[in-house]
Amino acid sequence: MMKLIMKKALIILLCFPCIVYSQIDFSNQNSFDIITWNLEWFPKQGSVTVDSVKEIIEVINAEMIAVQEINNVSDFNQLVNNLDSYNGYSTNTSNLNLGFIYKNTLNVDSLYTILNSENYFFAGRFPLVLEMSYQGEDYVIINNHFKCCGDGILDLSNNNDEEFRRFSAINLLKTYVDSNYSNKNVLILGDLNDLVEESFNNNVFMPTINDSVNYLIADKYIPYQNTANWSYPSWPSHLDHIIINQNLYDNLINIYQDVKTIRVDNYLGSFQIYDNIISDHLPVGINLFSNLTLINEHDINKKIKNKFFNVFGQFTHPKKNHLHIRVNDDGTIEKQVIID
Repeated sequence: MMKLIMKKALIILLCFPCIVYSQIDFSNQNSFDIITWNLEWFPKQGSVTVDSVKEIIEVINAEMIAVQEINNVSDFNQLVNNLDSYNGYSTNTSNLNLGFIYKNTLNVDSLYTILNSENYFFAGRFPLVLEMSYQGEDYVIINNHFKCCGDGILDLSNNNDEEFRRFSAINLLKTYVDSNYSNKNVLILGDLNDLVEESFNNNVFMPTINDSVNYLIADKYIPYQNTANWSYPSWPSHLDHIIINQNLYDNLINIYQDVKTIRVDNYLGSFQIYDNIISDHLPVGINLFSNLTLINEHDINKKIKNKFFNVFGQFTHPKKNHLHIRVNDDGTIEKQVIID
């Protein structure tokens, strides 16, 4: 049966690539599109996986992809070389490396690992940092793959507890970001291997949840959606997350629509086929908008037929000196601050 499934998948991939991938819908031409994607021991099926991931990346067309579980760095480099519009970088320190794939039009300043003295809490996979500028703003994207497993109980008195190791990793990252990147746009993302919806006593993300003024788990509503939207369907659970700092709050227009699990499995026919060829994780992405328009109050009457929203996607009435998201009748989106 497994051989039959693989044979069917290979026929689909080799004969109908345009039809298979044509329906993937995520990127927005007006936004900075960032994805986290665990590629599960890449490449899972050799050249078939490399070719399939290449096609998906080209169709999704995101600016930035943070990837985890790169087993073969040479094959990863081959993937990047096959992508005409992208550059890439991978660590090469273990059998589960971290990497970035990014548009070659982006201005990437540096790539490096941090917290290298905390090997234990990060399970030997040090956070990989990419610093860059985009439309005049500085971004810091921190790619992670936390320790897996555990019993769901956070034991703060036990260094060997898997939940405690993930809790410590979050705490270390938050402290590092607070100390080093306070004036930059920061995203902490990756396969963080735990649930954001757990009770406070067992929630490893409490360091950021308790500091909601400065941090937001951007995908926090996905676990309350249909299980089909979770990033790890085989459990099922939602383990891949994107945390943003306060500097990016205004760049997230609608937390319900602009942060999502990207159902690339649908375009291969089924999750089983996708899992056999690519990964047991689905990618999670975020659309960040940076256009900001200042308008005068007397212009409001001419624009009132358009809809205004706050940063969390809730309908609102425009107020002076407050940031609003305007959705125009033609479908275009603008950020506005109404001034006197």
